[in-house]
Amino acid sequence: MKLIYNFFPLNSLGITADNHLYLYLVGVLFISIFAVSCEEFLREDPPTFISTSNFYQTASDARTACDAVYKMLQDGTSNSVYGRWWPAIDLATDDVTSRVNRDNFTAWFSHTINGSHNWMSSWGQYSSFWTGISRANSVIANVPHIDMDESMRNAIIGEARALRALYYFHLVRTYGDMPLIVDEIKTKEDFMKPRSDVDEIYSEIIIPDLQFAEAHCVDALHDGHITKWTAKIILADVYLTRAGWRRTSQGEFVKGDDSNWELARNVAKDIIDNSPHSLITDPVVNGQNVIPACGVAWNEAFPFSRESMMEIAAINEAGYGSWLSRECAPNGNGVNFWGAANNRPLAEEGINSTVGQMRFPGNPAVVGLYIPTPDLWRAFESGDERRDWALMTRYTTPEGENYLCQPTFRKYVDIDYYLGKENTSFMNTNNNFLLYRFADALLIYAEAANEVSLAMNGDEAYQAVNAIRNRAGLEDLPEDLSQDDFRKAVWKERRCEFAGECKRRFDLIRTNRLATETAGIEVSWLPSDNPGAGVAYTNTHVLYGTVSWPNHEWLMPVPTSEIELNKENGWVQNEGYLNE
Repeated sequence: MKLIYNFFPLNSLGITADNHLYLYLVGVLFISIFAVSCEEFLREDPPTFISTSNFYQTASDARTACDAVYKMLQDGTSNSVYGRWWPAIDLATDDVTSRVNRDNFTAWFSHTINGSHNWMSSWGQYSSFWTGISRANSVIANVPHIDMDESMRNAIIGEARALRALYYFHLVRTYGDMPLIVDEIKTKEDFMKPRSDVDEIYSEIIIPDLQFAEAHCVDALHDGHITKWTAKIILADVYLTRAGWRRTSQGEFVKGDDSNWELARNVAKDIIDNSPHSLITDPVVNGQNVIPACGVAWNEAFPFSRESMMEIAAINEAGYGSWLSRECAPNGNGVNFWGAANNRPLAEEGINSTVGQMRFPGNPAVVGLYIPTPDLWRAFESGDERRDWALMTRYTTPEGENYLCQPTFRKYVDIDYYLGKENTSFMNTNNNFLLYRFADALLIYAEAANEVSLAMNGDEAYQAVNAIRNRAGLEDLPEDLSQDDFRKAVWKERRCEFAGECKRRFDLIRTNRLATETAGIEVSWLPSDNPGAGVAYTNTHVLYGTVSWPNHEWLMPVPTSEIELNKENGWVQNEGYLNE
């Protein structure tokens, strides 16, 4: 069961300040049924309205309210955190391009994003985080007063605090300085606050929240709820991020404190040594369909594996499914990448079907918002199983039927939808989104251990990277790499391992490579990229790779509506953007 109510910021809803304040003061709460589990979600019941003071009475109420905080991760709508739009965070990097040339997406490639862009406003990639924070604050304020088992109470509060930390972590990395709001909203003054420095948000909210969660959440495998290990992997990522570079809202480039490397190393090492999680190393074979070990955690048939540390659930039910299968489809078939429609590219395998005949029978809707780049394709070493799984161009069913497509992020695809199976549609698919997994712990450890001292941590750092490489069918790294060579090797492994997982932009920022890695890249597919087809394939945004990444776009602009609403609190737009 989940609790849904009105939230900060105001203008994101098109509600005036007075009206929004009234809704808070009357204490109206909207209750809807929603559950987060590895198998199923409860269906939504007709809404009822209950005051805050009357709602928080039992342990069941506490769980219901906490589940409402989770709901903003993925609720089957355009405006949840991991719905249709979050992958746009990586657009125009060296990993992700688009076939869409409309204004809303051209802004990424022309680097003309502004505070009025739909992504920040009507698409909810600012307000969704505040919805989650508001709900978390309500849980944190009210659950302590419920007469219930103490350990259960602390675990629920820990989950809410970890989610609040996660939402704030996304906000400060994406938008910079943010208002520091930790209390339940009861008056206008509670939410009308100045923006606080990013470092203050980390020290006052993000890190303490995650430390509380790791102390009080359950010690178990992840099932959709935050565990102590979920809190730890987010915390390790926080320390990794803080060790690197960022750009302040005032336009200053800042390098983080090196002490964060040791903190990141230690937390990641704890996960590796003591958590119930581990790397999946065996493929799944079903007839002629083979899921390599590197793809099992992401396959919709195997949700919440032992590798999963934070997984966002979606199911084949209206209002709770993922849209990403639709958004990532670059074309309805494999034409161009595999040759003309009458080409027979698999003839050497004894398969004489044409490209046109090997079209997915579900005829997935063609949008192509998020498409792999040729630069990403070429980043994989020969024999790396991650490339042909993560960047899908071919699919073989258990029965041996072969289907072809243009390069597509497999991690976004519910294959049942592409195959045209019952109870699937473009907004009704069950492909979960993995935000963190055990591979994160291994590569965070390797990178941080190298920065602390490769001489001191070398053996275990190599072991962490080699575990990832061996799982992908690759040999160990060469021994005796320099610190800089090892650093670059880890960066490459992160790129290949986490392709399509919305981490590339943030990785390039913290390592101060955003401009260099997105400049001068090869933007066209070449015949050598798919020698079996022998043709050049082009399906990228017309501006991809042609405009240098400007310094101010290390951060996104704060929505113009929020700047206008909070002028009396001293809000100004991030440096480099017009203060519209």
